[in-house]
Amino acid sequence: MTKTVLRTPAERIKFCDGFFKATGATCVYDTEGYREYSLPRDVDKELTDRPYYWLWVEQTSQNVPPTVLRMAFTDEALTRENERLREQALRQREGQAFSEIEQMFFRPPTAELVTLGSFRLDRIMSAAESRGRFCAVSLPAGRTGRIVPWLLQNVVVSYRSDIVEQVWHSVGVCLENGQVVESFFDTVRHLPLQPTDPTGLLSLAKLNLSEAWNRITGLLQRLVSNHPDEWAKSAWERLAKEERQLHTYYMSILPDIPPDEQAAVEAEMKAKICQVRDRVAPKVEIDMKQTALVGLVTH
Repeated sequence: MTKTVLRTPAERIKFCDGFFKATGATCVYDTEGYREYSLPRDVDKELTDRPYYWLWVEQTSQNVPPTVLRMAFTDEALTRENERLREQALRQREGQAFSEIEQMFFRPPTAELVTLGSFRLDRIMSAAESRGRFCAVSLPAGRTGRIVPWLLQNVVVSYRSDIVEQVWHSVGVCLENGQVVESFFDTVRHLPLQPTDPTGLLSLAKLNLSEAWNRITGLLQRLVSNHPDEWAKSAWERLAKEERQLHTYYMSILPDIPPDEQAAVEAEMKAKICQVRDRVAPKVEIDMKQTALVGLVTH
């Protein structure tokens, strides 16, 4: 569960380092603005787009070496490490005999630039989101006090028109007394939480998950209702303007259209107006990103 924006290379490096550590990948090279990771097979399948390769590997029981991702997070690191990789590959080839074909198709390994919008970062973020959909964590045993279970829900609310505003909410519900807490993730993110068995936490709950969920949705409804609505009013104004422009344009050309073609032109106008409404009309979307059972200690 993360709120990292990933705008800077340092943020992207921290995010990727955390992801690969959590998934059991091995860092085989680490320098400024650059990482190389040897991937476990399950992580490789998530991050590389080659399903037919893995189908062949598994059906033929091939023992293939692990994939190494070479990731540069700045342009300077990309240039520097590509040169290093080329020199390293050339040194490894010294003293070896290669045919003309092998010489012709020789390509040293290269790094890839990992930045916002890049294929690799998108795949890493998707894999992290998929793996983090649900978890159960608790403070370690032995702390004074008893464990109290909480339900945590991380949510992104999108106020969407032709302009999108997204707001992150993290809501916690105490499964013992029904208390609802906003910004719950910020409250627990620095605690030494450890993975635990969710059935153990659920056995301590006095409030069932359905009741807790109703409390979360009730809070979200209030938050959305209290959100300033200037964005929606502006969107309706832009929509009305674009609809008027479309209507004026088609009405101006309609007299010049042959009678037998006017129905098609009117249908085209209606289709254009529908497209504008889909794009500009304000709507609220709620995306439930992550759910967790969290065991906290009460004294």
